[in-house]
Amino acid sequence: MTEMTIEAIVRKASKIMDSSWRTEYEERREELERMFAEYGDRAYGAWIQRFMVPVFAHLAEEGYQAKAGFNRSDSVENWGPPEERERCAWYVIKGSDGEPVGSMILQVYHSHRSFRLPRAPRLFALPETDKEAIVAALSRAGTRVRWDRKEERLTELEESGIEAPRWEYATDVSLGDCLRPEDDAQLHSWSLDEMLSHWGRYGWELVNVVARADGRTIAFFKRPA
Repeated sequence: MTEMTIEAIVRKASKIMDSSWRTEYEERREELERMFAEYGDRAYGAWIQRFMVPVFAHLAEEGYQAKAGFNRSDSVENWGPPEERERCAWYVIKGSDGEPVGSMILQVYHSHRSFRLPRAPRLFALPETDKEAIVAALSRAGTRVRWDRKEERLTELEESGIEAPRWEYATDVSLGDCLRPEDDAQLHSWSLDEMLSHWGRYGWELVNVVARADGRTIAFFKRPA
């Protein structure tokens, strides 16, 4: 068997999971909602266990080895509000020779308030296979939040019964350019005024400024969504 890259393995697995998670969710939703009401987040673990079955069956058919199911200790959940928490679980994929090829990451967004899926789950690949290295990679936002990965949002706040104001956020990493002295060694406010006004005319409000250790200054803006 010709070994595939971890990226190719996960791409094929994703096609299977894209169907299986939805089937399990739609066919067992009432059961999962009752389970959540009684046992809380365990309902998500049961759901993951079920929809990953065909994924691991496919991997076995292809000659790859992976620890099936859902092991909470092989996952981290550090991000997002309780209505849309993000958990990443990892599965180390081994080839026919038993050597690790890479890791398959399952990214699941879920609510702690009720059994609700704000976004569709996704699979992506990591070259890391050691637990500490995987956790370190996942701690970098760029690993998990990617502009080139398709995102499917499933439910909006209105559908979940949550009434709350919505905010849209954005950042600007060029604020520090306006805080540097000019050639005459003077610090002029007009460039900073212009930069902030440029954001303001589109409804953005400056809410915070953070100075990084590397000297960069990040401005945080928000406006009603």
